[in-house]
Amino acid sequence: MGIDIDGTLTEFDSFIPYFNELLGKQVKPEEIVQYDLHEIFEMDYDDFSKLFDEHSAPVYEQSHPRSCAQEELKWIDDHYNIVYITARLEEFEELTEKWIKEHGFPNSPIVCTGTHNKIPAIKEYHVNYMVEDRLENALHIWEELSVPVFLIDTPYNQATLPSGVHRVTNWREVTNFLKENGGDA
Repeated sequence: MGIDIDGTLTEFDSFIPYFNELLGKQVKPEEIVQYDLHEIFEMDYDDFSKLFDEHSAPVYEQSHPRSCAQEELKWIDDHYNIVYITARLEEFEELTEKWIKEHGFPNSPIVCTGTHNKIPAIKEYHVNYMVEDRLENALHIWEELSVPVFLIDTPYNQATLPSGVHRVTNWREVTNFLKENGGDA
């Protein structure tokens, strides 16, 4: 089971208070209707990317876990081999490992791809299911590998989905789906 971290294990809006304070903004969670945040925070793409890179460590450290994620991942860990596959840069692997441990998530391998292309890691770890929040990632994984994806519902990933991408509103729906379908997505 491949599991993304940001927006999947973490609440998708965890970073908003940090960037609101840093930039003097009042962005609300319901305003995050696209994955690329530069326009929402009214910044040039390169400027926002640089700012995000400079402030990634505190943003990641202060992220809040999604509701019921710890409990449900314990069940998943008992039934599947977990690998965390994140677009975070490799330099954040230790910080990520610490965050996972502090929040009671299973101790499993962490792959920091540094890119949204998670296909090589999914192949390397023989992932049979993936949990994602980024629509483009979910579609790419399904189209390239036919690996079923659970897409955690967020305001920024709304679209009609192909049969192999299953929209879920929380982690309990992921485990219920796996329990009811014997793992067949």
